[in-house]
Amino acid sequence: MPSDPRLPLALAALTQPIAEFRAIVDGAIVRADAFLAAQNASTLQRTESAATSLGEFGKGRIDAARFAALFPPVVSATPDALEALGRALMILRDVRKRGDALFVMDVPSGRRLGAALDDALAGIGRAFGAVVLAEHVRGGRYEASHERLLEAQPFRSWNKAERRFAPPLVVLVDGADLQAGALMDFTDGREKIVVVVRGSSPPAPLARCITPGTFVLQTVDGSGLDRVAAFNGPAVAAIVPEGAAVFMHDPAAGKEPWRRITVQHIPALPKRSLGGQSAWLMAEDLRVVTDLATTPFSVPVSGGGAAAPAVGSADATDKIAAWLLGQAGLQGGAA
Repeated sequence: MPSDPRLPLALAALTQPIAEFRAIVDGAIVRADAFLAAQNASTLQRTESAATSLGEFGKGRIDAARFAALFPPVVSATPDALEALGRALMILRDVRKRGDALFVMDVPSGRRLGAALDDALAGIGRAFGAVVLAEHVRGGRYEASHERLLEAQPFRSWNKAERRFAPPLVVLVDGADLQAGALMDFTDGREKIVVVVRGSSPPAPLARCITPGTFVLQTVDGSGLDRVAAFNGPAVAAIVPEGAAVFMHDPAAGKEPWRRITVQHIPALPKRSLGGQSAWLMAEDLRVVTDLATTPFSVPVSGGGAAAPAVGSADATDKIAAWLLGQAGLQGGAA
């Protein structure tokens, strides 16, 4: 796993969704192991298990051996089904063995971000397929066609439930290779992606990820990452270098864009291109953030000067309150 000191910060912020995904994997392993143990249990073991289940009430009244024969604890599986279950368990145990490395993706310089994300999530998607196959075997519904569940499962083929419990990803990528469009293909369900930007970065690489239902964060020091995991929906965050824009778009903050966006820093418009992104295109991304954050009204300034637009809901509230108090003669001058 890469040694960037920002990676532990991102992983710590994603503790909850990581734990939820691990719980799915661990639960499937426990159930599959119990099923296999029951399949391989001897007659004596089944009799003892039945006697334990019957308790004191059945002791001396019910023949435990006959009861065990009449009511087997699990459905008897075919050899093919048990072999498939064994392969599913191998996939699930490998997922568990990888630990935190499963949730970290280091994108080589120059590789397309979308392709890297697709490959990473398709591999992880095999875990969901293994869980489903194991349940088919346990329920006596296994068919040979279910083998395809153990193949790589692209994110676009995941169902609604799988997307709700999609594992989060921490992505280490060069700023020159960070394309917002590639991230948008995966902002569905409750997918969480935290990008750790390597090297120089566009000023607002996530500007085009802003949609009404997507949580978007650009941070320099990791502030706000806890909000990413807590958001009940898709979320994208980036830990950017000093000098880049710092902002947060929280869909829960209001219906209007200017209520949802909090801007802490907007840098000057870029003058040079970065990778395949021109200075004009990067400037457009900055304008997306500032335009969405601008309130739809103007706040009068002191001295009767031209009205100025208020940027950000907090800024607007402070300025309006100061102006109203000033007009009422309760404080000297407007902010």
